[in-house]
Amino acid sequence: MSRETKLLLLTLLAVSAAGGATGYLVCGAAGALCALMTGLLCCAVCLTVSLHRMREIHRLCDYLAQVYAGDRFLDIRTQREGELSLLRNELYKVTAILWEQKECLSRDRQQMADFLGDVAHQLRTPLAAIVLQTELWQDAAVSQTEKTECAARIQQAAERMGWLVEQLLQLCRLDAKVVRFHAQEHAARQLLREAARGLAPLCAAKNVSLECMADDGVQCRCDAAWTVQALTNLIKNAAEHTPAGGRVRLLCEANALFTQFCVENTGPLLSAQEIPHLFERFWRGRDAAPDSIGIGLSLAKAIAEGQGGTLWAENGPDGPRFLLRIYRT
Repeated sequence: MSRETKLLLLTLLAVSAAGGATGYLVCGAAGALCALMTGLLCCAVCLTVSLHRMREIHRLCDYLAQVYAGDRFLDIRTQREGELSLLRNELYKVTAILWEQKECLSRDRQQMADFLGDVAHQLRTPLAAIVLQTELWQDAAVSQTEKTECAARIQQAAERMGWLVEQLLQLCRLDAKVVRFHAQEHAARQLLREAARGLAPLCAAKNVSLECMADDGVQCRCDAAWTVQALTNLIKNAAEHTPAGGRVRLLCEANALFTQFCVENTGPLLSAQEIPHLFERFWRGRDAAPDSIGIGLSLAKAIAEGQGGTLWAENGPDGPRFLLRIYRT
């Protein structure tokens, strides 16, 4: 019995005794007995109610201890009325929210661990290449011509690492919601040309034609730098998956609601199994280039969504195509 229950019981007994004494003075022995019995009955009722409330409170305490220990919480909600029922329902709501937050944190922690593991894996390959080429450079038996080739390979591996780090930094900024997009009116054709300019050597090396079919009058309200980055990644992906002699086409259209860019190529069609995974980080399809990292498309999607737009992939009449839509605000 708790201290509060004992105090309540003593108080009721004192009140009953006082009632009995008053009844004796007013009505004699019969009045005293009646008053005393009534007081004792009230004591029994109050004690029963108090004990019931204490048991309910102890159950709620055990429930909170179970939740605190990390066990799966039970559904303690009830349809009955009363203060304790209201407390039960409110405790369940709070613990349900806390449990969901815990699950989200666990998922985020696992995703972060997977993300760091993928980053380490992607950096390991160029680092190993740099170490190997450095060892060859230091070998006295290696000719000057071979050393020149070593230097070129080291530069190539370092550039790949730099590109990966830059892409990851941009993704982190987008995830952290610290990027401020500055939307202004831009010519869509100019955005496509700027995105394609740096990929001309890649297309030429693969014998892939790059065609820009955008009209001069199409406008897009967006952040130019970030949109060009997204388009660059889409064009690079298309060029890498286009066989020799194929074509990459850049198109765009606009209406009162949005501007839509389309990057299509004559490569193999996307399978139904691939499409749901195309924008996952570090995911590489069956026809991915040997040096592909699998981060360009996810960055392009993050840029699109950061501007309130959308990005999706589908199969067109001649091959895969990616559609980037930016809404006018």
